[in-house]
Amino acid sequence: MIINHYGGDYFKIQAGDLTVLIDPENQRSYKGATLVLNTVRPALTEAPVETPPFWIDHQGEYEVRGIRVEGEKLDGSGGEEKEKTAYRMDFDEIRFGILGHLTQDTDPKIQEFLKDCDVLIIPGGEKPFIGAAAAAKLIRQLEPSIIIPSFSKNPKPFLKEMGQEKAAPEEKLVFKKKDLTPKTMAVKCLTF
Repeated sequence: MIINHYGGDYFKIQAGDLTVLIDPENQRSYKGATLVLNTVRPALTEAPVETPPFWIDHQGEYEVRGIRVEGEKLDGSGGEEKEKTAYRMDFDEIRFGILGHLTQDTDPKIQEFLKDCDVLIIPGGEKPFIGAAAAAKLIRQLEPSIIIPSFSKNPKPFLKEMGQEKAAPEEKLVFKKKDLTPKTMAVKCLTF
């Protein structure tokens, strides 16, 4: 499993010949992608016209080439017109929780939905997204093995809230299921 961060909430997750893009910012990145997940609807970019990857931008249950995805609506969009979705994705024996554009505390239904995640992608505490203290509280309830902050130009407040001030930025994250230690809540800040 290889995870790269390209800024904001744009991530590329690869295992073998399968590639998942989360909130891609341009169509150039679609080439070779298996699946595109958009956490906000309408999506920031439109689906490509020629040979598109499978495109998910709404709640529901999906399976694409062995990648299982479930989406649940995030409540409390703060008066915004865009619909937000939290995803749980099983990919290469690893369960991901993806909280994309989370702006406030989640309801218990979403916490239950994400409780068994190995890797959690969550906004890193900068406005207009969920604050660092609220994000840390949610993370402690979910207890994933790895936390990857998104939307964070300055991860220091988030790292401090998580008690991991010395976590060094990484260019990419490479691991397998056997490398994960349950409930360790290790923060991995990926550079972009």
